[in-house]
Amino acid sequence: MSDLYSDFNYPGSELHSQRAREKAGRTSLSKAEPIVKASDIAYILFNKTDLRLQKAFLVDFGFQIAQETPDALYMRGTGALPYFYVAHKNAKLNGFFGAGYSVNSEAELHRVSEICAQPISAIDGPGGGQRVRLHDPDGFIVDLVWGRELVDELPQRQLPAVNTPSEKVRVNTGIRTKTAPSPVHRLGHYVLSVSNFEESIQWYMRHLGIIPTDVQCLEDGTPALAFNRLDKGATPADHHTVVLVQNAAAGYMHSAYETLDIDSVGQGQQYLKLNGWNHFWGIGRHILGSQVFDYWLDPSGDELEHYADGDVFDAEFETRYHPLDMGSLWAWGDDVPPAMRPRFSLKRMIAAVRAIKTGRIERKTLGMLKKAMELPARPWF
Repeated sequence: MSDLYSDFNYPGSELHSQRAREKAGRTSLSKAEPIVKASDIAYILFNKTDLRLQKAFLVDFGFQIAQETPDALYMRGTGALPYFYVAHKNAKLNGFFGAGYSVNSEAELHRVSEICAQPISAIDGPGGGQRVRLHDPDGFIVDLVWGRELVDELPQRQLPAVNTPSEKVRVNTGIRTKTAPSPVHRLGHYVLSVSNFEESIQWYMRHLGIIPTDVQCLEDGTPALAFNRLDKGATPADHHTVVLVQNAAAGYMHSAYETLDIDSVGQGQQYLKLNGWNHFWGIGRHILGSQVFDYWLDPSGDELEHYADGDVFDAEFETRYHPLDMGSLWAWGDDVPPAMRPRFSLKRMIAAVRAIKTGRIERKTLGMLKKAMELPARPWF
């Protein structure tokens, strides 16, 4: 067993009760036999009321325009996918409504279609392909896709050599990166609040074959948040591709896009600030996943993250369980912004009451979730 988390601590982690420490992992996630094992995340889907303004932000964020119509905006990165971000024109609604995942073969797509009793249809947008459209327990779209035509990758700058105290490999030269959009390479992951964690995690494991890498638990040991990776066998996969978080109501939290290195993250931050966009959180480094991160809000308030230098794991790595709190979000950097902390509101209260009445969540679970999120993240707060 790896000792990767033998020293899993951070300022404030000592405030967890002994019970929370002992119970984490006592209730492990059971794994259903998957229908297929998704090979990659393909795209993420949004509604936007103002495509012009959204395009301006996304270009400054580092995306490239793959195709633009009056009704949709398809954005790509420097990688080989024809696009990975879609904004559909909607006169009334802004926000996330689904995502797509690639499967390994056309036979797998037909297997999903047959088992789930859903038709295979053509994919709109550049690159073509086919999809089977499913809906997760909270109603979000989950497309399984096959047959998209790849495109040529775009050139990127070479990463500079790094000087360390014991080895100086960069001699007679400096690092002079430009203040410019971060060269976004691909969509890496997204995070969803779910109304019933157990139902959602089982659904995603069943339909995508995901593997929980790190699971965070409430004080009684109940799993409430899972960082999930794709099962690529011996090929390493990102620490997480989809993150599921128990909440009173379902909703999008953020999506993350990989860039080259910390200089790309930092210069991208300067460029976005120069152009007046709304910075949210960063720069810092996450604990679970280890990414260097920087968060931004798009024109309608949706969170997007630049990241670099993330962890990868193969299928043999065992799921780890930890107590849940806010402090485990970051190892260093600016403190988590107030907007990410739990806040009382009439809307949240109504959502909580509805979730309890419909049996989506128990009152005690909400109480433990609230307690975990209110644990001081850093001693200096």
